[in-house]
Amino acid sequence: MMKRNAFWIAAACSCALVAVLALTGLAQDSKPKRAEFVPSPIFSPPYPQLPHHFRDVHTIQILCQAPAGAIARAVMPPLEPAGSADTFVLLMAWTPDVEEMGFNVHEIALNTPVKWKDRVGNTTLIEYIDSDMGLIAGREVYGWPKKMADITWTRTPTGWMVVANKMRDQGSLPLMKVEYRVSGAAPQAQWPEMGPSLLVRRIPNASPTTPAFFQMVCVGCDLPGAPESGAPLVAPSGSKDTRGTATVQFFDGPHDPLTFLGPLKVLDAKMSILEGRMPFGLGLGEVLASWEE
Repeated sequence: MMKRNAFWIAAACSCALVAVLALTGLAQDSKPKRAEFVPSPIFSPPYPQLPHHFRDVHTIQILCQAPAGAIARAVMPPLEPAGSADTFVLLMAWTPDVEEMGFNVHEIALNTPVKWKDRVGNTTLIEYIDSDMGLIAGREVYGWPKKMADITWTRTPTGWMVVANKMRDQGSLPLMKVEYRVSGAAPQAQWPEMGPSLLVRRIPNASPTTPAFFQMVCVGCDLPGAPESGAPLVAPSGSKDTRGTATVQFFDGPHDPLTFLGPLKVLDAKMSILEGRMPFGLGLGEVLASWEE
């Protein structure tokens, strides 16, 4: 089912969209609390206690169509692609202030609709981020497939240029280059319903005699009023929102094959700026299943 002109949250740890953050914070407050987990090293933890809060978030979302079969190749089993359009949302977020602690975070996530058993939602195929706080929290807590990158946002006469390169230890090799151009005449496409985020959290075996451990984690499944199959989370539009067109270039690196997702077709693009501090924050998800392999 498709719906026109909606701001569907692709979550991706993305601190980008206010609805998922506010509602997950609400859900956390309604549940009994365990003792707070402090990440290692406990005398200097890499991220603050959850939930995490965000301020003045800028997001650019680009609806893309990949070649046939590309999304199935990238989706983490046992998740399966949902729908038949091979579409994904390229979500780029810039948060100037996380937790009011001076974390200036940029991230780029590729999100796509998926299904698992009777659940539907979205998952993140890969995400690049330039914050060790966001990288470690996203991977450890939720299982988001995050990798480090050097990400820059540059103003242009017509919009924004976003460039992602590998870190200097890998020669600053290019990963992607995206240009977003504001246009009042841009065509508008139907955006997929994304729903909550479904993530496969993978914990490797620490010895040859112990198995790897897996969890199916849902961020958004426990929101108040959400049906069992998950519900789209709609972020309100703002006075600075724009629509436009975009060009997307992917590059391959020794550890980052990305060009199989192209040549891609850009179907639609839009930008949102949510000013001020978001209420509540991004809290814990729900573990739907656990297994060993």
